Amino acid sequence: MLRSRIPQKLCRRQPMSHPVPAARLYAPLPPRFTASLPIRLPTQPCRLLSTSPQCFRKAPLESAPPPPPSSDQQTTAIPPQKPRPTPGSERPPWRRRGVLYAAAFLMLGTILGSVFRVTVSPPDLAEPGSAEDRALLGIIRRKAEALPLVRELSEDPAWDSWDAYSVLPDADAGAGAEGEGQQRRRDQRLTSGALAGSRGLAYQRVFRRADTGECATVVYFGGGTAGWPGLVHGGALATVLDESLGRCAILRFPARTGVTARLELAYRAPTRAESFYVVRARPVESDVGGKKKSDADRKLWVEGSVETLDGSRVLVDARALFVVPKGVKLAPLAVGF
Repeated sequence: MLRSRIPQKLCRRQPMSHPVPAARLYAPLPPRFTASLPIRLPTQPCRLLSTSPQCFRKAPLESAPPPPPSSDQQTTAIPPQKPRPTPGSERPPWRRRGVLYAAAFLMLGTILGSVFRVTVSPPDLAEPGSAEDRALLGIIRRKAEALPLVRELSEDPAWDSWDAYSVLPDADAGAGAEGEGQQRRRDQRLTSGALAGSRGLAYQRVFRRADTGECATVVYFGGGTAGWPGLVHGGALATVLDESLGRCAILRFPARTGVTARLELAYRAPTRAESFYVVRARPVESDVGGKKKSDADRKLWVEGSVETLDGSRVLVDARALFVVPKGVKLAPLAVGF
């Protein structure tokens, strides 16, 4: 009934004069509006409807990922091609390589085995006084005379030189310096008797400077002086140092005799056998000048060392005190012992 009262013209749906497209209702805002309207989100809890500016911070702008390369820019990677081996550069076959390895290991084993055998079980040494020993002594002496240090000291007139124990005090004066008495006295000494020959102290040449009292002895340590295979025994080194330092002190005493009261040694490095070395000895001048004349004539400190021939390495350091004993008469030693 109500519908009948309303005019039909009013019940009809009138078209809109300015229709709005549906796509425009969902269109995003232009970039210029979004850039000028930053969105701030709360980064920490805050009260509702709070106006504090600390509750809002600028959100970091996320950088857009780079666009994928277009199909035109994409290139196909070509794998590198292996060079073809030439006929001359090909590896030898396994059979040839095995033969080479076997030969190399055989040679290495032979060398190491020979060195080990000679070191652990060296050949027999020549007996002192034999023909072989005399031949070896001649070879060692010729090598010693060709050493630069021996030539330099021999040509210097400030240095006197002689072979160790070439002259010894002998009760048989009529036998002469090279008679049977001298040889008997040499055989009774340790360094010229038990350690004689090519296997012991085969060469001992003494050089002495008269103005300073310094002594330098060129010594050859043979294979018989070794303790550990190939290395000189510490006792042999101590014996040579004791006699070399004692020679330096006794030649300064008016009595021309003396004994060892104290001997201090410091072994710095191993000393190889069958090699030449120089034993240096020098009196300590501070002790000589600070004592009375009577004390200086019967007490003297001497310092020495065992060094390589070029002096680049010290193997043993030594310091000793020598005295002339009271109440005991000892035979004086002449120059040449």
